[in-house]
Amino acid sequence: MNYPKNADKFMFLLMIFLIFIGNIVLLSILRLFPNALSAQNIWISQSIFAIICFISPIILVLFIKKIKFKDIIPLTPLSLKNFFLIIFLSFTIQPMLQLIGAITNVFFKDEISDAIGLFASLSLPKALFVSALVPAITEELAFRGVILTGYKKTPVLIGVLMSSFYFGVMHFTISQLFYAIVGGIIFAYLVKVTKSIYSSILMHFIFNGTQITIAHIAYKYIPNINEQISNVTYTFKDLMYPLIYFLFTSPLLLLSIFLFIICNKKEINKLKEECNQIIDKPKIFTLFFYINMIVYVVYMILKK
Repeated sequence: MNYPKNADKFMFLLMIFLIFIGNIVLLSILRLFPNALSAQNIWISQSIFAIICFISPIILVLFIKKIKFKDIIPLTPLSLKNFFLIIFLSFTIQPMLQLIGAITNVFFKDEISDAIGLFASLSLPKALFVSALVPAITEELAFRGVILTGYKKTPVLIGVLMSSFYFGVMHFTISQLFYAIVGGIIFAYLVKVTKSIYSSILMHFIFNGTQITIAHIAYKYIPNINEQISNVTYTFKDLMYPLIYFLFTSPLLLLSIFLFIICNKKEINKLKEECNQIIDKPKIFTLFFYINMIVYVVYMILKK
């Protein structure tokens, strides 16, 4: 998986699973277990859906290419210092992503609040499992594992941007597209510097876990919040709070970035050297990249 064409092919495989195969399996489960999508069981069916859609393509790649798991997934153990630095980074970066999400919601319909509300109505352990743990593992293995590794022979920036763009596309909603891309860039750089998939899994889990925990508390203590969120229309006035929150916390964000860079200076320099050693740079936009974009656009049009 050292060439962009293989990363693009894997993304095509992911889209086939997400759009077709995963839903076929889900419908089959519903026929056998009609209550699979009930409020109390949806965490099980959605977890199965995610595992099928992300893990099955990885298994297929391992089988077809006859390669080892460690060849496409960076499995370097995460150091203790980076473990705590990433936790710090995870919380200080969130206000920035919330601001990006708020700006997007001004121009595009918020398509994720209803889903968050549904999962938030579960018990907190179940909500964290389906909304934070499962996505953190499955999505990171696919995007910061297979796809990012697929851009190994391109400059670091190219691999980071392309894997992050695909990560945004995978959400199949405009309201999630932009902050998912920015989040993906952060995840990808963490993996590149630490050479560890555990870094992005940890941050991804904290991002989603924080969001679902806040939603769980809100849905528990604020009456009729589900109806309020479903009917809300975002305006530029609604950007005031996330903007102030971002500005207020930005010193902590800068501090966390500074500490991460200082503590990983040697690894960052090695990464720069590896990038400079790349001579034969493969073509970035392959046939399957354009096929993926056509599938995405067609699906988004038909979805409306």
